[in-house]
Amino acid sequence: MHKIIYRDPQVTIFQSALFQTNSTVVCTEDVVLVFDPAWLPDEVEAIRQYVESIRGDRHVFLFFTHSDFDHIIGYGAFKADKVFMSKAMSENPDHELCVEKCLEFDEQYYIKRPYPIIYPKGDFLVFRDGVQYRYGNTKMSFYLTPGHTADSMMVIVWQLGLCIAGDYLCNCEFPFIYHSSVDYEQTLEKLPRIHDRNWFTRMVPGHGDPALNINDWLQRRTEAQAYLFALRESIATDVPFDEDSLWSRYQFPRLQRKYHLDNIALMTREYEQGLWEWDPDFELTSPMLQETYISGAPPVDSDDEG
Repeated sequence: MHKIIYRDPQVTIFQSALFQTNSTVVCTEDVVLVFDPAWLPDEVEAIRQYVESIRGDRHVFLFFTHSDFDHIIGYGAFKADKVFMSKAMSENPDHELCVEKCLEFDEQYYIKRPYPIIYPKGDFLVFRDGVQYRYGNTKMSFYLTPGHTADSMMVIVWQLGLCIAGDYLCNCEFPFIYHSSVDYEQTLEKLPRIHDRNWFTRMVPGHGDPALNINDWLQRRTEAQAYLFALRESIATDVPFDEDSLWSRYQFPRLQRKYHLDNIALMTREYEQGLWEWDPDFELTSPMLQETYISGAPPVDSDDEG
């Protein structure tokens, strides 16, 4: 069963028992916003009932940050007035595979749902960074964030200083890269610019704990960058990656080692294709970035910090 891990007068974060998956409900004076409702039938039903209990005469808007099956599996339970997603998600050529993964999951565990498993159909499609949507006094900004998947996006609810990040900056996961490490790096790089234009303080990732202040999500961004850069260095130089350090940070190695190995395979292909290069003179100047995962790598002198 889910639990509520955060609540204030306008924001409620439900967390599934599976993979610490977060589903966020935002209630403003104008509208109820539902982000990525998941996972198990009772969990999805609890979110749906909560939404019905608070909506009054408000419209309900449904948002999907990306097309991973765990994020779309609750779509059929809601009768939303409008559905938001990226244009890339709407045009996902593998949308049938996403549905098939939902069905395989349910059959694996003999799960029956009181609603159909179908791929979300979008009404408002985000095609570029900075697209805005206003409903009454509720204003949202959207940013494309490819890397984890090709169709990922983030949503900022302006008046609440709240960013719904999708599967980025999860404190229970290192970067899971299904699409492109180059795009993933660019997404991490533009986060401060997104912040500067929207001034959010709180960030809700797809899994794990919400980041409730700027320093928290900035530290998570730095840790994600450290992982990417260290893995690139390991691939380019054949210096072993320090998995012991990785598993001292993340608590689920029996499952997550597969995702780490998948990252290595994807990034090795990218390197061989010339999609990224390793600069041997590159220095990780942030104090967090100095703590790389490279076995036996000398630390960067803090006097050189920029």
